[in-house]
Amino acid sequence: MQSFPIFMRLTGRPVLVVGSGHAAEAKQRLLEAAGARVDLVDAIGSLDGYALVFGATGDDARDRAVSEAARAAGIPVNVVDRPELSDFIMPAVVDRGEIVIGISTGGSAPILAQRIRATIEDVLPNGLDRLAAFARRFRNAVQTRVTDNATRRRFWERFFEGEGADLVMAGEDFRAARKIIRDLNADGATQSGVGSVTVIDLVSNDSDDLTLGALRALRKADVIAHDANVAPEILDYARRDARRVDLNADLPRDARVVVLRVPAATKLIGVAQ
Repeated sequence: MQSFPIFMRLTGRPVLVVGSGHAAEAKQRLLEAAGARVDLVDAIGSLDGYALVFGATGDDARDRAVSEAARAAGIPVNVVDRPELSDFIMPAVVDRGEIVIGISTGGSAPILAQRIRATIEDVLPNGLDRLAAFARRFRNAVQTRVTDNATRRRFWERFFEGEGADLVMAGEDFRAARKIIRDLNADGATQSGVGSVTVIDLVSNDSDDLTLGALRALRKADVIAHDANVAPEILDYARRDARRVDLNADLPRDARVVVLRVPAATKLIGVAQ
């Protein structure tokens, strides 16, 4: 990962766009859609108070001057199609209201990022933003009732994989609300549940060889127990917040644990590579 992915709140905050024409206007529209107060100017002036600065003049010398001035002022800057002059990269964006997905190639291939965006847009079901909006309505209630992070994660997983989510997607918000309230009031809402251990014997250290079942287990795991020979590319399929522990460590009883084992032959292949 060459850049750190982050979503920045800009509602009511001033942002400067230096330039004119299509590129500058496109940046202005996108920033205003995020709630920013955008100043669109032809030439850079005072930078006091700006949260972000964008260079979109299309002229190398002017864009370089924008970048240098912003960096000197300690303000993050982006210059259109000039990643070397930028502190952050503008991704291709899938915007479904409450659901926003950013796709970046680190500035090396923006057209590829746009093609990936189109692919994602084609597979996302309509109404997905309704599901996020519904979850936001009950977020505080769930946090109040289910205080343990791991247990709360499981509560939401059951909701998104079950009848409640289907009701929201079908426009049945009232029935979905009754469902989630019943689930919150149930005794099992605050119980961590029974832990599990899934052992995966890797056939190779190539992430492309992971089975669909192995991928699903990794993405749901709370703890990953693995030996040092497991390739980082395989571990990257796990959640970022999943704990990584040594293969011989004591395993928690109430967590979903995945044990990754690399056969001896695979270890030798990995070393040879």
